[in-house]
Amino acid sequence: MTNSRMPSNKKHALTLGSVIAIVMATLPYVFYYYEALPDWLWETSLFKALSTSFEENQLMASWILFQKIVPLLLLLIWFFTCKHWWYHTILIPISLYTFQLYTLFVSANSFIDSGELYFVVPVVIFSLSLTYLARLKIFDKIHGIDISEIEESVKKPSDRWFK
Repeated sequence: MTNSRMPSNKKHALTLGSVIAIVMATLPYVFYYYEALPDWLWETSLFKALSTSFEENQLMASWILFQKIVPLLLLLIWFFTCKHWWYHTILIPISLYTFQLYTLFVSANSFIDSGELYFVVPVVIFSLSLTYLARLKIFDKIHGIDISEIEESVKKPSDRWFK
């Protein structure tokens, strides 16, 4: 006797996975959505800030905006659905696109996508630290390495001398 009904958690996972797949399949079409933006949208406060930095060139401003939003959304989906140990490194391009979007709205100069690398360095250090920690824990489970030996060799000299 087989049960034709699917368990609730598997049904939920299948539904969520289907929604994510549909969003990811249709998201590249959003690249061209800037051509269909209505004129009244540029009168809102959000888009006024964007259009002033591009001297009222609304088509170029919206094109640049969607060139930042679409990869950011794809990276966020990838980050939240990734099951690999190195998924923290996806935070680096996410922070890069986020900072580029931020400077797109607040920057009064004509140079965009410049200088954000310096602001992303702390995110790089943080994500690489988390990734290395995850890698270390995985290798400990696989190869049976004793992490306490590694921690002992990494201790500061002052910790070893002054107990």
